[in-house]
Amino acid sequence: MRYRTYISFFIASVFCLSLSAAEYLVSNITEYNDALKIVIAGDIIVWQDGTYTDVALNFSPFNIGTEKSIITTKAQTAGKVCFTGKSYIVVNGQFLKLEGFLFQGTSTLEKEDVLSFTQNSSNCCITNCAVINYSPKNDNVNNNWISLQGIKNEVSYCYLKGKTNQGPYLVVRYKTDKDFIAGSDAAPSTHHHIHHNFFGYRTLSQSNGGEDLRIGDSRTSFTKGFNIIEYNYFEEARKEAEVISNKSCDNIYRFNSFYANDGAMCLRHGARCFVYGNYFNGKTGRNESAGIRIVNGQQTVFNNYLENLESGDKGFKAPIVVMAGLEGSELNEYYAADNAIVAYNTVYNSNGPAIKLGVGNTSKGKALVAPRNVVITGNIVADIKGSSQMPIVFLNDETSYTCNNNFRSDEVKDVACFLFKKRGDFKLKNGFITSTPSDDFYNIEMAKDIFNDINQRLKIHQIKLTEKEITQFNPKWKLEKKDVGVSWIK
Repeated sequence: MRYRTYISFFIASVFCLSLSAAEYLVSNITEYNDALKIVIAGDIIVWQDGTYTDVALNFSPFNIGTEKSIITTKAQTAGKVCFTGKSYIVVNGQFLKLEGFLFQGTSTLEKEDVLSFTQNSSNCCITNCAVINYSPKNDNVNNNWISLQGIKNEVSYCYLKGKTNQGPYLVVRYKTDKDFIAGSDAAPSTHHHIHHNFFGYRTLSQSNGGEDLRIGDSRTSFTKGFNIIEYNYFEEARKEAEVISNKSCDNIYRFNSFYANDGAMCLRHGARCFVYGNYFNGKTGRNESAGIRIVNGQQTVFNNYLENLESGDKGFKAPIVVMAGLEGSELNEYYAADNAIVAYNTVYNSNGPAIKLGVGNTSKGKALVAPRNVVITGNIVADIKGSSQMPIVFLNDETSYTCNNNFRSDEVKDVACFLFKKRGDFKLKNGFITSTPSDDFYNIEMAKDIFNDINQRLKIHQIKLTEKEITQFNPKWKLEKKDVGVSWIK
């Protein structure tokens, strides 16, 4: 191990508070572990460029970082430190940063997660790291490429591509004590931030267990997560029905872009979540792409732009689906999407119906429970294709809903709550369909009520949006690949 300081190592270790940060260059696990014993706030451990096989790193320094002086473990050159075989890294501590590493090649991990935070981690960050084709030969091995635990941790500007075995790319797990009761809200909130990551091509031999993101699980689905997932890019997730599977409460999904995925952004469990400002393009040719699926109560879905989605005629799939629940539902089953707000979304050039309201899972053999008090307002549906060109279908007669101030370009009958407008009245601006309200149809007072309702719900996140932010999709929210992922892959 080599180290650099402005004065001798002994003086630096004694008078650390008054000196500049030290860097320690390491090239094996022994040198790394020795460095962990002596680093202090602000110091950096640098892994020498090279390929390392079967290396298990526990980033758990003896001292802790601070908000202004974090402790970093990084690659000498981002992307030039490659771990293979059964390598993995665990982040355990406070104010730590892991940066610039690559995992690649056939993995021989049996169950370990590739990059993970422990339950004791807080204010730590994994950034500018990539995991590429790091799957085992046995597709039934179940692990995750990133596991988020602890509190206020961050995953940013990472690149994940090519996973073929069971388990999501990234999971959020909540800390539970021995006496934790499944379905309670006793697990602590995590407040994680997941942003500017690339989630690329993945597939499975099965159709379940391969989400890109899973935020919680059914056992902890009533946990108040307060996680923010934003500015991520999801591409070519095949076979799995859920690109993102939300399974906890009070999370925000905003300004993400979804391209050519077979599954949906799914609010599977949990309540009081927000999905807004996201862009979906479902053009795949596989006739499986879906948009947003809403389960459980108090979900708020507004101002998303969905186009070229292909599977509106398939079961739970459509651009937007609001689901019924099951009578006597178990935690891992379905609760009705009561009090959902579906507002100011645009569905364009997709296979219909555009919105399904009240669809239920009858395979469980239980009676369906219709969703109550659903609000469908301000949505635009244009150029619907396929076997059903309906802007909305009502699939459960017991569903209670309010449906108003919506617009459609397709001249279908018996949809009073979607005003027909000629195709020429819809404008294409910056590549996005827009419309303007009609004075004889658009109820301004109802619109104001919805703005207020959405902002009232957002208060728990200390967010207040303008009318424009709620009603008009901003083209800048549509991401390109260059906007996300590691700095060394473009």
